[in-house]
Amino acid sequence: MSSARDLLAALLLTGALLLGALWLPGVWIDRNVVEQSGFLAVTEPLAADEAIQRDISDSAVETVLDDDRIPGWAADQLAPLIQDQAPRLTGTEMYATLWDDTMRDLHEGLFFDGASALEVDLSPVIEEMLSAVDGSLPIQIPRPENATITLATIPDVPLLTTLQLVAPWFSWAGPAALVLAALALLIAAHRRALLALAGVAGIIAGALTCLLAGEIDTLVPNSIDQAAFLGPIVQAFETQFAADVMPQGVIVLGAGALVATVGLVLVGVHRRD
Repeated sequence: MSSARDLLAALLLTGALLLGALWLPGVWIDRNVVEQSGFLAVTEPLAADEAIQRDISDSAVETVLDDDRIPGWAADQLAPLIQDQAPRLTGTEMYATLWDDTMRDLHEGLFFDGASALEVDLSPVIEEMLSAVDGSLPIQIPRPENATITLATIPDVPLLTTLQLVAPWFSWAGPAALVLAALALLIAAHRRALLALAGVAGIIAGALTCLLAGEIDTLVPNSIDQAAFLGPIVQAFETQFAADVMPQGVIVLGAGALVATVGLVLVGVHRRD
């Protein structure tokens, strides 16, 4: 009878271990990837990334200069003027609004079925650039009829669609793990030994969390991690994930070690008696 109780307790403890390992990474993904506000908080600093700024400003310049209504001689004179203006716009409120709208579109696109285009309307940027150089040429510079460009292709990531459904439940994984561990201790015939095993389970859960935080970049395909425009955004999430989750994993590992130590001490005391 006692062996059956210990077996059931071990199964409950295994479930607690799995839930404990999923808890912290799952909560982080829910708050920073699935929830739009968290997603925007991670991507907001990237508005100041020089490479991304160049991608957007260069696209705006190309959109203006590719207009067939501008004579060749005028395009040659216009090019250096607007190229000089483009970098000055990246610190403005207009650019910040453009970036925020683009990131909202990116977030929505990540949870669509299938790949989609990340498009951005550069009209506000182009208008600011051309307004600053109006009068520099003897002709009126025409505004592009269509200033919408495709910055990147948002890949189809079926896993994100699944995570969107289950992520809200990850916050319950930690409490559920504690409940299962407590039930295991109540059911077990050899509670002191099981307490030590519960600590070991905590150590494993914390170690798995730390391992995931440390190796998260290796789990992302290079086709996404190194993609133009999207690559720096993905890498920002990898860096933030590691910075946030690693310390929490260490805490779980340390708590598990403490519980394991207490369990082993109790086992030792019991044997002496």
